[in-house]
Amino acid sequence: MTEQEDTRPIDVRIMEIYDELTASERRLAAVVMEAQANLASFTAGELAAKADISNATAARFFRRLGYASYNEARLMARQGEDWGSPLYELTGTGGKRLSPGDFGLHIAQDLQNLTRTAEMLEAAELDRAIAMLAGAKRIWIIGFRNSMALATYARALLSNLKPDVRLVPAAGMSMGEELAGIGPDDLFLVFGFRRRPAQLREIMAVVQEAGTPILLVADMTAARTAQLATLTLRCHNRGHAMFDSYAAPMSLINYLCSAVSQALGDEAVARLAEIESLHGRLDQLGAPLLGRKMPKS
Repeated sequence: MTEQEDTRPIDVRIMEIYDELTASERRLAAVVMEAQANLASFTAGELAAKADISNATAARFFRRLGYASYNEARLMARQGEDWGSPLYELTGTGGKRLSPGDFGLHIAQDLQNLTRTAEMLEAAELDRAIAMLAGAKRIWIIGFRNSMALATYARALLSNLKPDVRLVPAAGMSMGEELAGIGPDDLFLVFGFRRRPAQLREIMAVVQEAGTPILLVADMTAARTAQLATLTLRCHNRGHAMFDSYAAPMSLINYLCSAVSQALGDEAVARLAEIESLHGRLDQLGAPLLGRKMPKS
């Protein structure tokens, strides 16, 4: 370790050099990022075996990340292994009492997440995502836990632009009923931020088997789910205090949907015009009630 301690989490170190990694190192990177929440419980040999690489390759990989050895990476992982757990942040050794002055630090962390996400996402990836969204016959959107808020926001924006945008599963429906009939002309938009339920990967496997393209928007730790995606867009989302930050993915959704509207052109204009016309007609139904004066008693 240098005199100035490098406290960057392992996922950040991996993504900074990901393009330079060999195929075997990328397999190990996927294993490490998937196991990041409990990395300290694995030995270097166990990680190497999971990635089907040699112990020597694993040792070189961790040195490339800036660690003196895997043991150092393991120690730092143990110190930060509960990142993302609100309970730990509130009650654990990493917890602290927030003060009004911390709001500036909170905003600074969001700005850092936005900046690092913008630096990481390539123009070609964004263009491809826009083309997938604009060209899909139907868009199916899913997100569990905190990702559901992102999925709902994306659905609200995309529904202004395209006629068949579905948030699944709908209340009272099963995924089997929802996914029946999904096909190659559709798009499955997944928001897969940690913590991801185990069923998400199986749902994505079913969609992949149907030949449907999958666009995954996720954090830096998504590994096994990313293997099933046609395209993965990653966002930095580490929070300043108890909870993860979703400033970057919310901004990304806004950007993608705005770009999709431009890609659709007259088609989007016509749909928005129809929606505005319906707003003008239906919203008037509540106007008399809002403006009516209450009778004097």
